[in-house]
Amino acid sequence: MYLYVYCITGALQKPIRDMMGLENAAVRALQYKELAAIVSEVMMAKMPVSNESVLRHAAVIEAVRKEQTILPMRFSSIFNNDAAVLEFLKNRYAAFVSDLERLHDKLEMGILVIQKKKYVQNTEFTQSGVEQEFGVSGQSTESPISDLQSPASTGMSYLQQRRIYYASQDENDEWVNEIVKTCHAQFEGICVKHKRDIHTSFSQGVSLNYLIHRDSLNEFKNRFNDLKSSLNELRFLCSGPWAPYHFVSPGGSVEHGII
Repeated sequence: MYLYVYCITGALQKPIRDMMGLENAAVRALQYKELAAIVSEVMMAKMPVSNESVLRHAAVIEAVRKEQTILPMRFSSIFNNDAAVLEFLKNRYAAFVSDLERLHDKLEMGILVIQKKKYVQNTEFTQSGVEQEFGVSGQSTESPISDLQSPASTGMSYLQQRRIYYASQDENDEWVNEIVKTCHAQFEGICVKHKRDIHTSFSQGVSLNYLIHRDSLNEFKNRFNDLKSSLNELRFLCSGPWAPYHFVSPGGSVEHGII
């Protein structure tokens, strides 16, 4: 039997009752000084990823977050026993206490900005940057390079294609920077800290995370709606409030933070 850790918090304001975690095991608190790890027993040393397990992990975190400040743990943060969890709390004690104080009454909000698909002269670019034109049927109308073409002609054509591709990339970078600046300015004064998720590709959109005070939630939503209305050529998605996944300090071998 192992111990699954959902999150770290301070002294509990209310006792945990009738809360079920992964594998329908009872959730409990494991105390170390003024810290508490929210845990439940599991049968496996590594939890397989599934929709059900990830949602149950998040549900426990959200239930505790509604009552007090928490530091969420990564999915499948599993320890051998109570002693191992207590040792973890002891080793990270100063960082956990500092984070709980810094993130007290703070929430995370997420924004995804997606550029509506643009077509320039019915042109699409492949991953290699090679330009292809498509007809109405969606079939490529590009003619294969003839064997009679000279190497110089072929080389010039390739360089032209690469130039167009990199110009497109530069345009994308410039667009992203403008969107980031516009969004940050929109939430100035109510945003404690912000981060951009650089792991999100351009095609997936610009992903931004904002740390705000709990009391600023309604104001954040109002400003988001104003932003969405003023830039209707873009698609905006808002998520949250969440536990501050992106704003906890980095951990050690078993990291707390983003799922």
